[in-house]
Amino acid sequence: MFNEDEVVEKIKTFLKSRLNGKIAVLGVSSGIDSSLVLKLLSVSINTNKIKAIFMPDRFTRESDYDDIKALEDNTGIRIETINIEPVFSSYISILGHTDKKIEGNLRSRIRATILYYFANQYNGLVIGTTNRTEYLLGYYTKFGDGACDIEPIEFLYKTDVRKISKYLGIPDSIINKKPSAGLWENQYDEDELSMPYHRVDQILIDIFDKNIRKDTDDYKKIIGIYNNSEHKRRMPETLN
Repeated sequence: MFNEDEVVEKIKTFLKSRLNGKIAVLGVSSGIDSSLVLKLLSVSINTNKIKAIFMPDRFTRESDYDDIKALEDNTGIRIETINIEPVFSSYISILGHTDKKIEGNLRSRIRATILYYFANQYNGLVIGTTNRTEYLLGYYTKFGDGACDIEPIEFLYKTDVRKISKYLGIPDSIINKKPSAGLWENQYDEDELSMPYHRVDQILIDIFDKNIRKDTDDYKKIIGIYNNSEHKRRMPETLN
């Protein structure tokens, strides 16, 4: 049975031991995953050891700015804002425009570069925000939001993230918003997956936790996504 209190205590212990007094550097998007990680950090370590950064661009919605303010009030942690649009524009002025997916991945990697800049500056560690659903689907940018030193919620499915977020009192506007990586305009996770997260999680749990595979289109689709994203879960290949 899923016990929220036990899960939170497990993550708190993990964060304290892995950080061991170091600064935690975290990118906060106003989405549920990064909001939960910030909340978990705020109840695990001294808040003056947390460097939280919001990195909007021209696709960022006004409601996201409102949710960042609500998250600051909720956690008591100041979140610095660094708009990445000028950096992105500099890249594009040199490289030229391609398509929204490639440019979306570039935006994610720019954010990762900024996080590691601050991690270098403060001798800190970058905290990841990938959940188990995203990890198994490869639903993150390689060397972008997948780049980090510690992954505290990678064992939680997306539906588990929602349960823990409610338990810890994350603002409802964040919990209830339509999940999006925000890499381009009107980009939403469940639209791309063509099914809601609760259905995705049900299938992933069957396949990876219960060893159940059904001969249906949904199961075949999820297995295909998993197989096609395998390169993201592997270390770079080398000669022995």
